Amino acid sequence: MASYRGPSYRGQGMPRIEDDRLLRGAGRFVDDIQLDGMLHAAVLRSAEPHALLRGVDAADALAGPGVAAVYTGADLDGVVPDIGAIRREGMGGTPIPEHPALARDRVCYVGQPVAVVIAATRAQAYDARDRIAPRYEPLPPLLDPRESASDAAPLHPHIGTNVVMRTAAGAGGVAEAFEAADLIVEATYEIPRLAAMAMECRGIVAAPDRERRRLTVWTSTQVPHRVKTYLAVLLPGGWDVRVVTPDVGGGFGRKIEVWPEEVAVAYAATQLGAPVKWTEQRSESALASHGRGFTADAQAAFRSDGRVLGVRIRMLADMGAYFLTSSGGPLGNAVQRVAGPYAIPAMEVECLGVTTNRPPTGPYRGAGGPEAAVPIERILDEGARRLGVDPAEIRRRNFIPPDAFPYETATGLKYDSGDFAPALDRALEMADYAELRERQAHERGPVRTGVGVATVIKASGGKAGVRKSAARVEITPDGRVILFTDVSPHGQGTATSFAQIAADALGVAPEAVETRHGDTDALATGGGTTSSRGLAVGGNAVYTALLQARERLDAAGGAVPPDGLIVEAEYELPANPFAFAAHVAVVEVDAETGDARLTGYAAVHDCGPMINPVIVRGQIQGGVAQGVGQALSEGMRYTADGHPLTGGFMTYGVPIAESLPPFALDNQQTPSPTNPLGIKGIGELPTVAAPVAVANAVADALSRAGAPVTGLDMPLLGERVWRAGRGFAMLPS
Repeated sequence: MASYRGPSYRGQGMPRIEDDRLLRGAGRFVDDIQLDGMLHAAVLRSAEPHALLRGVDAADALAGPGVAAVYTGADLDGVVPDIGAIRREGMGGTPIPEHPALARDRVCYVGQPVAVVIAATRAQAYDARDRIAPRYEPLPPLLDPRESASDAAPLHPHIGTNVVMRTAAGAGGVAEAFEAADLIVEATYEIPRLAAMAMECRGIVAAPDRERRRLTVWTSTQVPHRVKTYLAVLLPGGWDVRVVTPDVGGGFGRKIEVWPEEVAVAYAATQLGAPVKWTEQRSESALASHGRGFTADAQAAFRSDGRVLGVRIRMLADMGAYFLTSSGGPLGNAVQRVAGPYAIPAMEVECLGVTTNRPPTGPYRGAGGPEAAVPIERILDEGARRLGVDPAEIRRRNFIPPDAFPYETATGLKYDSGDFAPALDRALEMADYAELRERQAHERGPVRTGVGVATVIKASGGKAGVRKSAARVEITPDGRVILFTDVSPHGQGTATSFAQIAADALGVAPEAVETRHGDTDALATGGGTTSSRGLAVGGNAVYTALLQARERLDAAGGAVPPDGLIVEAEYELPANPFAFAAHVAVVEVDAETGDARLTGYAAVHDCGPMINPVIVRGQIQGGVAQGVGQALSEGMRYTADGHPLTGGFMTYGVPIAESLPPFALDNQQTPSPTNPLGIKGIGELPTVAAPVAVANAVADALSRAGAPVTGLDMPLLGERVWRAGRGFAMLPS
C-alpha cells in the first residue's frame, strides 16, 4: 500500500465509475433476478375511491392456468398486521390510519391493493387478476382537504377525526409585528400532488428457505434495513429476513416506504414455499402514492423598506386515506423550513395533516422543503411588488448575515454556516438580471418576459437520532479496497464519490476501490438513502473508517497484513449542515394562448466542498428539471368523484430535454463545521428552489402587464395562465 499523498482526487470531475456498466446494460435490477421455480404476482387494485368491499370472488381466477394462489384481505385479516407509520412529533395521541397490506371491508382510494394473484408466469398472473370479481358498494368520497379539516365526518370512524397530525413552530411577537407593519400581504398557495416517475417502478422478489426460516428479499428500495425490520415484525412465523437492494432506477424519496405489495408478496412466498416476483407496471405507479399535496394560507408583515417583521402560515397537508411508514416526515420539515434563509424575527407556523380518499403521500425529493419554499418565496415577491422593491433586493435585505452563524430561526432550526449574498449576486450576474429588467421595461403586447428569483436552504442528514451510518473498509493483501456502506445509489454516483474519498485517504487509484451496498447482511444497521444523507452521513462514515484504516497501515509501516485488513466504523452527524441555493428563472408568457415557456435559467448552489463537481452538476441539472416539471406541467388531477385523470405519461406532464433551456450553473463552497468532510447535501436542494423560481417568473410576467396573479398556482398549465392573463387583451400594442 502506497504512503499517503494528501488530497488529489477529491474535487476532481472524474468520469463516473458506474456508468460504463450501466450504459452497457450490465446493471442488475429487481426484474433481472431469475430464480428456479419462481412464481409471479399481479395486484388487483381498487377502481373506486371509496366503497364498502362486500366480497372478492376469486373462483374464476383460481381456475386459471398456472395459478398457484389468490390472496385477499380476508386471508390476511388477523394474520398480517397493518403497516404502521414511524411516530413523529405532531402525531400526539391520535391513532394513525395504518395501511392494510390488502383491503378488507373497505377501499379508500383508487389504486388500493385488494388482492394478489400468484401464478407460474407473469402473463398468467395478469390474466387471472382480470378475472377476479370484487363487489363494491360505493360511498361518497372525501376529496377536499379543507372540508376534511373542518366539518366532514371522519373517514376512519375509529380515529374520530380527519386531522391526524398537527405540527407547529414559532417564536417572537407575531401580533406586535403585524401591528407595526407598513404592509400586510395575504395569499393562498396550492402545492400539487406529484407522482415520482422514476425510471424503474417498484418491485420485489421474495425467496423463502423454510428449513432455516430465512427469507431473502430483493426490492427496489432506498431503505433496506427498514424493510428488513418491518417484514420481520409483520410476517407471521418468525422469519429471519435478509434484504438486498440491487441497482435502483431512481428513488426520489418515494422508495423509502415499506409497501403493502412488499408485505403481501413476501407473505405469499412464505406460505407457498417458493420465490415470488412482483414488478410494478407504469400504469400502477401513479396510483400507489404521491408527494407534496399542500395548501398554504400565508400572511406576511412588511416594513416599508422591505424587511419582513413577522409571518403567519397555516398549511394543510392532504395525507390521503392511510399513512405509510414515512408519511409524516414532510409536515414537520415544512413547518420548520418555511423560515428559509431569512432573519424573520417573529413567526407562527402550523401544519395539519388530514385524511382524504386519495393515495397516501410522503417524502418526495426535498421532503417538505419545496412545500415550505412556495409560501415564503411567493409572498416575498408579492410584498416586493406592492412596495416597489426589486425581488432580488428584498431577499438580500432579509438574508441572515454571515456573522450571525450559527443562527437559530424563529421556527427552531439551527443553521450551521452560510454566506448567502455572494451566491445570489453570482446567479443574478449569470442571468444578466439587469439586462432582463431593462428588456421588460420596453415590452408591450401579449408576450411578456418574466423573471423569477428564489433563494432557499436545505438540511442534510435527517432528524436527530437517525443521522447515523455504519461502514466497513476491507483491504485485500493485493491492495484492493472494498467499501461497505448503508447508502445505496439511485443515480447519485456514490461509487465514484466514495472511490475518490478512499483514493485520497489510502493513496490508491480510484479504480482500485469497489463499493458495495444494499445488503442487510453486510452491515448490521443502516439508514439508507434519505434526507440528502448520502455524503453528509454515509460518506463521513466511510471516511471515518478509511482514516482508521490509514492509521493502522501507518503503524505497520504501510504494509497490508498477509490476511488483509478490516475496519468497521460508525458515524453520527452531530447537527444538520444546511446548503443554500439562489435560482433565477426566465420565462416567456403568451397571454393570448396561456403558453409559458422557460427560456433561461441560472443557479448557484453552496453544498460545501465538492467531491466530484461533474456529479454535483448532474444532480443540479436533474433537480432543476424535476422542479420545472412541478411548476409548469406535473400534478395529479382528479375528477369530481375522485378518479385520477393523470395516471401515466400520456397525461402526466414530465418535462423532456427539448423543453428545457441550457442551465447556467455555478457553485460556492462554504464548508460546514458539522462534519469532517465539510459536506452539505446537494441531491434535493435544486428541487426546493426551482418550482417557486419558475412560478415567480410567470407571476412576474403577468403582473408587469397589469394582470392579477392571485390563484396562479402550480402546475401552470396553459388554461390557468390564460385565465390569469386575460387582462393582456386590453393592453395597447
